[in-house]
Amino acid sequence: MPYRVLRHRRAVAEFLQLPPGVRAIYERAIRQMSANPFAAGSGYSVAQLSPPAGVVSPVWSMKVGGYRMFFVVEGDTIKIGGFGARPGFYRKLARAKELVRKV
Repeated sequence: MPYRVLRHRRAVAEFLQLPPGVRAIYERAIRQMSANPFAAGSGYSVAQLSPPAGVVSPVWSMKVGGYRMFFVVEGDTIKIGGFGARPGFYRKLARAKELVRKV
């Protein structure tokens, strides 16, 4: 089952600020995510993170060098929440609350 990929509006702007080489790896990785969002690939790794308070869905991180992207998966949809460099990147995880469906 192919996954659909959506990007948070702020993630789009953050993506464009990445260095060109890092951006190219993420572009390739995001295309590959549509088949399996949890698999690592050439130049990147994927790991599950502790979700911020109030988020029940698992939050995932994709690492490319010193840069990170976080995303959640709901059903057949991958929702990309943000991109950034460590260490300040992890403050963006609060944005995960905007990505998950409210019950």
